[in-house]
Amino acid sequence: GDMLLFTGTDGTVTGVDGANGATRWRSTVPGQGVPSLDAFPGASTAFATRTAADGTSTQVTAVDPGTGQVRWDVRLGGWLKPFAAQDGSVFFLAVDNAYGAKEIVRYTPGVGAIRRVALPAVLDGAHATVRGNVVYVLATGGSLDAVDVASGRSGRHLWHLETSVSRGSVPVVRGGRVYLTASDGRLLAVDAGNGRLVGQTPARLGANSAEVMSTPPAPVPVGGRVLAAAPDGTVFAVDGGKPSAW
Repeated sequence: GDMLLFTGTDGTVTGVDGANGATRWRSTVPGQGVPSLDAFPGASTAFATRTAADGTSTQVTAVDPGTGQVRWDVRLGGWLKPFAAQDGSVFFLAVDNAYGAKEIVRYTPGVGAIRRVALPAVLDGAHATVRGNVVYVLATGGSLDAVDVASGRSGRHLWHLETSVSRGSVPVVRGGRVYLTASDGRLLAVDAGNGRLVGQTPARLGANSAEVMSTPPAPVPVGGRVLAAAPDGTVFAVDGGKPSAW
């Protein structure tokens, strides 16, 4: 929303008004030590997470960004990294000791429901997003997978695409397409229904072509356009309705 949240090395979380910079609250999150905070577009709650030293469980605390008050608190099995919040549920990637994602975990606090869906393989350095009941996961090596987390007991793997993106952004879904940027400055569009690559822009490396971004910024769909940034220092916009012409 309109708040900026900061975690200090002493574990104190500070809520700052994004409009005028005024401090609205400062407190600790019980049981979190120095919490890792995540907030997602469209969600009215921030999430503090702390994984146990042995990686077997993660404490998840929902925090009201306006007041710092705790809304709910739960310990879930596994080393979990939150990536989205939608329709009253929080979505996590369960990772192993090498940070490879192996499961999608959906937790719905209103009813205390936990759903775990195995990924088709362990995906290194994965970024994920969700749209409806489908989670899209992009791994470091460029594999992009779509998984239906509501179909059957174990979910359903919908499609797989090798994008050739060595390091990509968090994928973004809009208008039936999955958009992502590559470390070489390309913007790619993938059909969200069948996993077919439908368009990509040329690379934009610039003079410092040996220097690439480890995690490029996610593209931003605005109206009928898609905005992206590249390592050559440019910000560009393309027609989201005609990715084949990029």
